Amino acid sequence: MANKYPAKVLLFGEHTVLRGGRGLAVPYERLSLSWKEDRPDESLLQFCDYLKREVPADILDTNALEDQLLEDWRLIGNIPVGYGLGSSGAVVAAVFDRFATEAGKALRGEALRQQLAQMESYFHGDSSGTDPLICYLRQPTIIGGGEAPRAAELPKGWADNFFLVDTGRSRKASTLIRKFTEAYDGKPDFAELVNNRWKPSADAAITALISGNRAELKKAFTTISEFQLQQMRTFIPKPIRKQWSGEGYRLKICGAGGGGMLLGLADRPGANIRGLGKVMWLGKTASAGR
Repeated sequence: MANKYPAKVLLFGEHTVLRGGRGLAVPYERLSLSWKEDRPDESLLQFCDYLKREVPADILDTNALEDQLLEDWRLIGNIPVGYGLGSSGAVVAAVFDRFATEAGKALRGEALRQQLAQMESYFHGDSSGTDPLICYLRQPTIIGGGEAPRAAELPKGWADNFFLVDTGRSRKASTLIRKFTEAYDGKPDFAELVNNRWKPSADAAITALISGNRAELKKAFTTISEFQLQQMRTFIPKPIRKQWSGEGYRLKICGAGGGGMLLGLADRPGANIRGLGKVMWLGKTASAGR
């Protein structure tokens, strides 16, 4: 049971993917879960009980899962909960990868996503299946845009200018999604701005990243960053607002906002961005300090 199951980072598409836009998410290997023989995990045993009821036996060997859990195997890792990094998706991916039957492992495309969504719904009450799909397949994935999730080919070195900022604050995504939905549905001017500024910029950023056009990527990222600071200030933790844009970098929310991680784009890899707190470069082995 040596495999590691990575976190997920939503680069673009937060909130707008729920309004018909495209999103792009990638696995993040430095935060992950793995199976370890340690001590009993009651929460995983409860998850196993749910899977026994909801997932066909020809798809998932829940008896083998239960046996392993009773032998004190559990999932251990460093994916923070409430950060929008797909912690529950990694749990689902780990269980499915280890205990899926031959028929389960043969699932592809939409059938695979739906099966993973059914499993993850235990944690959220509802799931798109995207997070566990990305953690399971370990590849960049385009979501939304009226199509099924599909793999994306990113150019070499694409991640070098991206970094994550740890706000030190967990949050509940459903609360923030509801807040955004109420604003979008109840304020026509805000909805128009989302549709005419934010959503096209997110789509342009995805296109630019895939094609390797760094100038267009920076332009689109800057538009998203400015939009969020102007129109969605309450989704940005107060301590970070004054540092939202600095010399050589821009920030945007990563996922639902409100805390968790922020996503940054620097003008050059390894730029001096001290003062933002705990920073992790997506394309670098070293992390910047405070």
